[in-house]
Amino acid sequence: MSTSSCITNVLSRTTAGSRDAELSVNAGEIKVCRREGVLRASALGSCVAVAAYDPNSRVGSIAHVMLPGASDGRNPSKKMRYAEDAIQEMMRRMTALGVDESRMRVCLVGGANVLGDGHDSPGLDIVWSLTEILNRKGITPAAVDVGGEQRRSCTLDVAFGRVTYTIGDSAPRMLWEAGNVRLDPADGFAGKSM
Repeated sequence: MSTSSCITNVLSRTTAGSRDAELSVNAGEIKVCRREGVLRASALGSCVAVAAYDPNSRVGSIAHVMLPGASDGRNPSKKMRYAEDAIQEMMRRMTALGVDESRMRVCLVGGANVLGDGHDSPGLDIVWSLTEILNRKGITPAAVDVGGEQRRSCTLDVAFGRVTYTIGDSAPRMLWEAGNVRLDPADGFAGKSM
């Protein structure tokens, strides 16, 4: 595997030298790239994209999380849909590529109630579950854009350490960029608040 590579759930592949190679991260998937590549989770309704990046090693990952908590273990093929399982696997894959968890910066995007008021949505339950899991690991999200009633997308450009997002049909907006780390322990989150 070259030093510029992306790893999917099942196999690894080289991005053929293109830093613009875009990989879709579908619901219940985790993908990791080193040094280049663009990861994109689209159609985030109640789902939450967890974008993680280590500026030192330039390793980035997105997990497209569908459900809070952990799986019951009965269906291994669906484990990555759950917050606990997805975060554990994301961390395992990133540390295997030399990432130190203490250098990891994480952004959360999604968790909307796209059906509107009066409908139960797991979105914010997923956000709180992820936040709790990350807090246990000593990781405070660097930036978040969650809630509301519109779908989102989340993109991580690994070459530049840049996380952008869209809401509905909006143009991409900057959420976080390596070098612009703004952690404020007083309010628990930097960037956008929940």
